[in-house]
Amino acid sequence: MNRRAALVAVVVFFIVFFGVITQIQGSFIPTSQDIQDISLMLFNQYVVPFELLSVVLVSGIIGMLYITRRDE
Repeated sequence: MNRRAALVAVVVFFIVFFGVITQIQGSFIPTSQDIQDISLMLFNQYVVPFELLSVVLVSGIIGMLYITRRDE
């Protein structure tokens, strides 16, 4: 059961990873902008990668808590 869950997690990770890479490939934030322009671009143009990164970080925290709690 654990191998099947790990396989599903890896497949989902790669699908999301390649989806994000193809979406943001070649689009970089120019360096000559102020903070307000960067924040507008972050929450308008780059909202999907920003949200996916937050999901990955939260799932990592939950996984870390699960692993440490299971050993007790």
